[in-house]
Amino acid sequence: MDLLHRYTVHTLIDITKTGVVNYIKDHEKERNQQRNWETVLQLLSLRAQLIYVDYIGVQTANVEDFSFGINYKGEHKIWTFNFAIEHEEVFAIQHDRYGALKQDFRLSPIILGLDETAKPGIPLFHPSGPNKNIYFIQTKNI
Repeated sequence: MDLLHRYTVHTLIDITKTGVVNYIKDHEKERNQQRNWETVLQLLSLRAQLIYVDYIGVQTANVEDFSFGINYKGEHKIWTFNFAIEHEEVFAIQHDRYGALKQDFRLSPIILGLDETAKPGIPLFHPSGPNKNIYFIQTKNI
C-alpha cells in the first residue's frame, strides 16, 4: 500500500476558502479571499498532484508559538490547511525538504486588505526570512 505524504501549511495571509469563484459586486471580498486560496493551491500543484486537501480554517494565536518571520509579533490570525501528495521528496532541493515550495511561493502576489491582521510590507508571499508569512511542515503519513 502506497503512503500519502501529508503536509500542514500555516499562513498569515487570508486564504479563506469561500467557494466564491465568480465576480459578484456584493461579494468582492469573498472572491478575493478565494483567489488567495486558489493561488496557494496552484502554487502547490506546480510540483505535485494534490491527493487530499483539508482546509482547517483560521484561528487567532500568538505568532511567536509558530515559525513565522521575526518581524511579526503578538496575536494574529493564522490560516491553516493540510494536504497530501504521493511522492515524498518532490519539494526538496538539496538539504531543504521545502526548498522547491519556498522557490515557488517566493514573491508570488497576494491580495491584501481582507481579514488578515499581520500586514506584510508588500502584497507577496514570503516563505523565508524576517517577513516569512507562510510555511510548511511535513506531518504524519496517511
